[in-house]
Amino acid sequence: MAVCTFDQLLYALRVSVEAANEALRRRRAMHIEAGDTDAQALHVEIPRDPGPDAPLEPVVIPLRAFRDPRVPLVTELSVAFDCRLRYERGPFGVDELVIDMRPARRRWFRRLRMHHMSISFRAADAWQPRIVLDDRVVSVPVVAEVG
Repeated sequence: MAVCTFDQLLYALRVSVEAANEALRRRRAMHIEAGDTDAQALHVEIPRDPGPDAPLEPVVIPLRAFRDPRVPLVTELSVAFDCRLRYERGPFGVDELVIDMRPARRRWFRRLRMHHMSISFRAADAWQPRIVLDDRVVSVPVVAEVG
């Protein structure tokens, strides 16, 4: 994805972070669903009393005792890259902002200007993007999801 529209890039990043979060949830559910069997338990032998020749008593500790009860979640996704920006006529005659992430080509006596862009998504912000272009925050209107 070296050249794409700005909307496509934001959509792909948001889908990626939500898919990563869902994959963590599925993995956690799979571990809980698998349950604990005798093969998945810690088997130890503990002396019954402090004496040197004390008989040993077997103890089985299920692995769920060691498992963290919390569910891991993705809290933030952040990417930064250099790019060139331009408008192109898209379908239905609408101008679209195109991001070109390919390396800059050298031209005779000049080089095309590259911008530094960073995009971050935070779970605390309901996965709304925060966009910084050349050290300036860019405000993007929030679009309500249909579905």
